[in-house]
Amino acid sequence: MKPATFVLAAAVAAFALPSMTTTASAYVCHSVNTSVKVHKPTRFKARIQARKSWSYKVRQNHGLAWSVWKIAKTKSTKCTKAGQRWVCKASAKPCKYVPAS
Repeated sequence: MKPATFVLAAAVAAFALPSMTTTASAYVCHSVNTSVKVHKPTRFKARIQARKSWSYKVRQNHGLAWSVWKIAKTKSTKCTKAGQRWVCKASAKPCKYVPAS
């Protein structure tokens, strides 16, 4: 193996190893979806606002730890045009990260 290749392989292993050897952590999720509908003039704005509104609603009902759209399960955002406006519905099961103890 060439010296440069060896150094690169060692660097990759050094960064990858901690993530492979960490203790198990998990996500805990609610069993029921939370849904919100939003009306906006563009599909883009409606889609973004629907997800933000979902996070807000979950935060109000379950707390900040549950309100992260990115880690929610069974996520869906469906949009339809209604006249001159877009209606988007964001729906997902809220989850929170639980570190191993």
